[in-house]
Amino acid sequence: MSVYVAMINDRHCDPEPYVFSTAEAAIGYARSTAMEYARSHGDFEEHISPPPGGWLYYATYSVEGDSVWVVEKKVDGD
Repeated sequence: MSVYVAMINDRHCDPEPYVFSTAEAAIGYARSTAMEYARSHGDFEEHISPPPGGWLYYATYSVEGDSVWVVEKKVDGD
């Protein structure tokens, strides 16, 4: 069984994982969180081609590198 982990990496706090049962839900959460946290529309940037390290989604929401990403993980896997 796979789960989808949305990571929120904000420089003001520890990275925080959020776990979802579908990739769509995780990506939607990551995207909406990044858009909400961005100070201006120009700070939000989705990195489409291709995300690093097998990530399913990656976006930044500040010039300081605050970011979100989504990865697929196996439950009880390596």
